[in-house]
Amino acid sequence: MDVRAPSGWAPPVSRAQGGAFTRDQAIAAGLTRGAVDWRIRSGRWLLVAGVAYRLAADPGCVTAALHAAHLTWPDSVVALGTAARAHGLPVRDDGRVHVVLTTTRAPARHLVPHEIRLDPGDVVHLGPVAVTGRRRTIIDCLGRLPADEALDLLAWVSSRRQLGAEDLAQRVRAHPSRWGNVARRRAAERLVSGAMSRAEDRLHELLHGAGITGWRAGVPLFEHVGVHAQADVYFEAVRLVVEVDGRRAHGADQFQADRTRQNALIAAGCVVLRYTWSDLQDRPVAVVDQIRSMLRSLSRARVA
Repeated sequence: MDVRAPSGWAPPVSRAQGGAFTRDQAIAAGLTRGAVDWRIRSGRWLLVAGVAYRLAADPGCVTAALHAAHLTWPDSVVALGTAARAHGLPVRDDGRVHVVLTTTRAPARHLVPHEIRLDPGDVVHLGPVAVTGRRRTIIDCLGRLPADEALDLLAWVSSRRQLGAEDLAQRVRAHPSRWGNVARRRAAERLVSGAMSRAEDRLHELLHGAGITGWRAGVPLFEHVGVHAQADVYFEAVRLVVEVDGRRAHGADQFQADRTRQNALIAAGCVVLRYTWSDLQDRPVAVVDQIRSMLRSLSRARVA
């Protein structure tokens, strides 16, 4: 086999490795060293991480990243954001593959080693690849991701009841000196308060300051109205949902998800009020007055 082999050729083992493969695997399958070098230089093969490549025509996926880590360092455990994506958690791809090692090593071409103590129960296997388990991955990410990304993850896992405040508090108590514990304590406090953003903090401040009662924060609504959604603030007695948009702009996907959820809530008989960060900061009196007026109107309608 030589450079004239089909451009879409990859070692057969790549099919079981998420599309990832190594130079040695390609040579063992019959390609010459020169042909391997040519495919890499010409861009027909792209680096995944460490010693692993993929076909340029392949879109690349987290499974390839997992196998790249295993092919490079078989004793590694995939962790943090890479493990999060493997578990289907909403954590962005930062272009690196994060792993835990028991020995100190330098980064190796997109492969980033971390020294984190893991217990046996913290690790699962996805095929031959060792990965931190879903719960441990969430706890690690909440302590180590950038603040905005950690908040997004916290809101996601909270709405699905995949982690509670006591889970985080227990982890911090059991491992008091671990890096990221300050962020984990703050995350636990948010789970208790139900506020997943500064905008939600501000809404709570306004409601408390105005003496408005009868609401709860961060309420999963399926058991109440049959819709898979979490209310920023929910007045159960009158089925009033109050939603706030944070200071960070939402992309098109989030905009669509917000409107789809809002339509489902309205169809289920809820009234939805939605406010922006600017509303809460620049027009707080108007926000409070509108919520209070809506509560009066809904209460009268229920009595009538």
